[in-house]
Amino acid sequence: MSEFFDKLTSKSKELFSAAKDTANDLIEKGKDKAEEMKLNHDLSDTYAKLGELFFEKEVNGAEAEGLEELLEKAKELKGGLADLAKKAEEAAAAAAAKAAEKAEQAASVVEEAVEDAVDAVEEAVEDVVEEAEEEMVVCPVCGAKFPKGTETCPICGASLL
Repeated sequence: MSEFFDKLTSKSKELFSAAKDTANDLIEKGKDKAEEMKLNHDLSDTYAKLGELFFEKEVNGAEAEGLEELLEKAKELKGGLADLAKKAEEAAAAAAAKAAEKAEQAASVVEEAVEDAVDAVEEAVEDVVEEAEEEMVVCPVCGAKFPKGTETCPICGASLL
């Protein structure tokens, strides 16, 4: 009975740990998504300001003050988005590796279960064969086996009693 509760406790701890990891992963993904949305919004604003500067320069011939700063900001924002995309790829790869590891563990458990089942079947077959052999008589002349109750050997005609 103690073994049952030990297994139950162990499985409960595993499930809790998996739930905790999943929750942390979801929180991290949520933070990354919020950051991505902010970067995209800031990039859109920067593009709009760049467009205004180019428009003013083209239409009014006005000097495009702050153009270099806006271009640099746009590059930084694009870099931040690229970093987030790389982080997402790495997280996906890590999740795939973790899933592969769990699949390997599951395969190992299944393999053990199959081995146990094969052992149980082999034992059952041996038991059936032993029981069947106990229910047989052997002809003293030709060595053939027949069910108990057979009085004469159908092969050589010898008496089996």
